[in-house]
Amino acid sequence: MKFWQVISWCETEHIVEVAQHAEELGFEGIILAEHIYYPKHSQSHYYYSEDGRSIQNADMAFPDPLISFAAVASVTRRLKMLTGIYVLPLRHPIEAAKNMATLAVLSDNRFMLGFGAGWLQEEFTQLGVDFASRGKRLDEMLTIMQGLWQGEPISFQGEHFQLEEVKIRPFPSQSIPLIGGGHSGPALRRAVTNCDGWYGPGNSLAELRAQVPALLQARQDAGLPLDGYEVIAPLTEPLTPAALAEMSALGVTATVSYPFLFGIGPNATLAQKKAYMDDFAQRFF
Repeated sequence: MKFWQVISWCETEHIVEVAQHAEELGFEGIILAEHIYYPKHSQSHYYYSEDGRSIQNADMAFPDPLISFAAVASVTRRLKMLTGIYVLPLRHPIEAAKNMATLAVLSDNRFMLGFGAGWLQEEFTQLGVDFASRGKRLDEMLTIMQGLWQGEPISFQGEHFQLEEVKIRPFPSQSIPLIGGGHSGPALRRAVTNCDGWYGPGNSLAELRAQVPALLQARQDAGLPLDGYEVIAPLTEPLTPAALAEMSALGVTATVSYPFLFGIGPNATLAQKKAYMDDFAQRFF
């Protein structure tokens, strides 16, 4: 079982040292969520809570993950970096592919793109992007970006994007791993057929008992390999050795140490964050 440290909502000035400490302890990598913009008031339905409301708010830090990861890559050598998740349909595929290709080169291919269609309608509205068509935009973007990462000119004619003989430089020496987020039908379809893994939104063991075998069976049914397929599943109940053993038996390949906000509360010092990671490592590594 591999372990990731979620650093979402971490103070921006702590990120680099937190990442260095995570590498020293033996974490597989760090995971950072993102929003370009978060509204003061939102009526959007948050899919991952019982009441449809998110604990996130406009006062939380949402540092840009690609810039943050570039800083982290410059002071680490092994640590992987995963966006969890990146709201891909808010971007243009050429720009997104170029930025991520640059990060992949600078990090020696340690960047992994965890992505989703997004749920915060106000964010799309503020940026002038159609919310209703985000899933179709996302599907086209994945095709375009994977093509651009091959380094050769590509053409594409879709409903939302049209490209004619476009190529980017730099391009990664290997394809950037795609990790699909979410649990809706379309999200799981993308995770199965278009991705190298799935990042769960946070599940109980009972939910994972149903979801993970179904996910892996769907991938087998699609004729796609299970070898190397990542199933990163945060657990919404206490993590124990018995729970880890059952998760591994189900096919889960990794789980997480939850964000500092959840584990030790807001405004934790850098020393407190390091101690929190120390404790997790001592218990599970």
